[in-house]
Amino acid sequence: MRISDIFIMFRENLTNNNEFRFEIEEIKKKLHNYDKNLEHLFQYLDELLEKKENTVPREEIGYKMSNK
Repeated sequence: MRISDIFIMFRENLTNNNEFRFEIEEIKKKLHNYDKNLEHLFQYLDELLEKKENTVPREEIGYKMSNK
């Protein structure tokens, strides 16, 4: 048997078997959700970095000793 025949049989079995098709679709959905979650995570990290870069130094508070 040739390798191409094996791949053709494999493809036909996948298309004919609904259980495999369902599992593949579930995996695709999960991967899609992971992509969205990672995108949100990187967006949030970018926002945090922007806030850190744009901070104005605070004025010190507390007791100050005079140098007289």
